[in-house]
Amino acid sequence: MIRRLLSTVLLIALMGASLASISAQSSAPFRVYLAFEDGPTDAYTSHILDVLAQYNARASFVIAGSQIAGHEALLQRELREGHTLINHLWEEPGVYSGAPADAVIASYQRTEEALRDALGDMLPLYDAQTKMFWQPGGAAQPFPATDGINVITYNWNVNSDDCGWAMPDSVDLDTLDFDHAVIQNVLGQSVSVGSFHNPNNAYDYGDGVIIIFHDLNRVTGRVLPTILSELQVAGATFESLPRPWDAAGTMPVALGQGPILGMGYEGYTIPGRILQESRLRAGASLDAEILTVVPAETSLVAIGRAPGWIQVSYGDQTAWIARSLIELRGAIPNLPLH
Repeated sequence: MIRRLLSTVLLIALMGASLASISAQSSAPFRVYLAFEDGPTDAYTSHILDVLAQYNARASFVIAGSQIAGHEALLQRELREGHTLINHLWEEPGVYSGAPADAVIASYQRTEEALRDALGDMLPLYDAQTKMFWQPGGAAQPFPATDGINVITYNWNVNSDDCGWAMPDSVDLDTLDFDHAVIQNVLGQSVSVGSFHNPNNAYDYGDGVIIIFHDLNRVTGRVLPTILSELQVAGATFESLPRPWDAAGTMPVALGQGPILGMGYEGYTIPGRILQESRLRAGASLDAEILTVVPAETSLVAIGRAPGWIQVSYGDQTAWIARSLIELRGAIPNLPLH
């Protein structure tokens, strides 16, 4: 009788722990915002829309005004399938960050007028969305204050560099090396160099990450299925901008801004893989006791974080490892701060 009671208590405890973990995973959002810049184009936009539909993914299309004529059906399809449109000005020369405000405003208004004329029956959907602005090359400040124009100015967190502008010479843009490099820029360690280098990937930013692509080259459609499936396995959902917490009249993401780390969600976990032989320590410090040494490719579970460190469960031990030594496939800011 006592043995049966103890077994029942143990079962309830295990179920409670399991349910707590499931609850933590399901209550911790990982919303990913994909944006496709410089279209629409006949060659690539339709395929990108097809791929997004296969993954039930919503996204945003950053529309160049000079690309509107002749692509009305694509713009209407983008709205019909649940995506949002962002004003990217008419064309890039003369309206980069620092350009005269009157030039930026005039280019915005010209694009807006052409866009509205192109949308046909889909215009009410466009009118229902919050208006957004995406400056060519990225913005250093919000859209100039203008009567009658109240927009969210967006930048990106992660640059895929799917145009190859900042790929090192070692990456052959005519081979699958290019595909691999774009995927690494988004999900792994950045390959691109200079101002396009991403010190953080989509997992580092976690919930709310904005990833920029372009719908004007072949590689984007090739890599999208891999990126979408990897992120879905990690618990991501794909939404269209604006993010619900962003307000009109603001620029919520500054170029080069790092991840915003809060307290996380107690019980949230992420599978991890050791990148090289590493020491697991008793605390989040190089001075902490070394508990064990694990070889490269060891699998373990991340259960918490501290600045520069990840707390892991390994066998029957709880330990710490330097962030740079472990690959994680999940929304890292969702890990609880310990």
